[in-house]
Amino acid sequence: MAFRIVCDSSVNMTSFSGADYRSVPLKILSGATEFVDDANLDVPYMVHFLSESKEKSGTSCPNVMDWHESFEGADEIIAITISSQLSGSYQACVQAMNEYLEENPGAKGFVFDSLSTGAMMRFLTEKAAELHNQGCTFEEVVTGMQHFRRHANLIFALASMNNLSKNGRVPMAVAKAVGILNIRIVAIGDENGRIKPVGNCRGEKKLPAILLEEMKKKNFSGGMVHIDHCLNLTLAERIRDTILEAFPGAKVTIGECTGLCSYYAEEGGVIIGYDDAPSLQ
Repeated sequence: MAFRIVCDSSVNMTSFSGADYRSVPLKILSGATEFVDDANLDVPYMVHFLSESKEKSGTSCPNVMDWHESFEGADEIIAITISSQLSGSYQACVQAMNEYLEENPGAKGFVFDSLSTGAMMRFLTEKAAELHNQGCTFEEVVTGMQHFRRHANLIFALASMNNLSKNGRVPMAVAKAVGILNIRIVAIGDENGRIKPVGNCRGEKKLPAILLEEMKKKNFSGGMVHIDHCLNLTLAERIRDTILEAFPGAKVTIGECTGLCSYYAEEGGVIIGYDDAPSLQ
């Protein structure tokens, strides 16, 4: 049976060596300009372009055909999407999966609403591959992912909210205040897949410690951590070092935001996934 994992591009991972893998791109739109979130996207150029643009901007999720094409040739499919509260990607994926399974009666498929984005989706991808490679059945893979998801969390810090204001998600006055006052907004993904602000700080100096304290509130005790940054490796490394100083046994990795997450995080932003149950590793 051909097993495949398919994610939309908010996973911040255009390739994955642990399994047969596909990434289905979202698009970032600014006026008449379109950026496709795939391996060919020049993320620094896109970030700079959007920061200079006065046009209203937004995003476009993969359509049903995009998802359907990514399933072709697979017998067992795990599809993972950005939170259904943030995009229509999940709904399009569900429709595509239903059509594909109807056309291929022997196939199996499951669409996983990550209720998150970025590193959380990466963790789920890695868990699905791990369980499959251990010889688990398709149903056991799904159950294992659902169990793992209950112990995975997301926190992020934003240095700018301009793009969020351009597509109407936050008031323009709030976005301007963040920029003028040099404020970093700290937020989490809640249990319903929505963005929930939990604090802020002036500048980046105290930010790693603040992020770690918020992680501890969610019972982080030294498990897995993945940090995705938008053109801010220095901050990502400082966060990593702060975590390892407190929890030397933590497994911390650093990656870069691709197009969709760079659009929302903007330059300087970080998105962090972590688990609160080291025994699950």
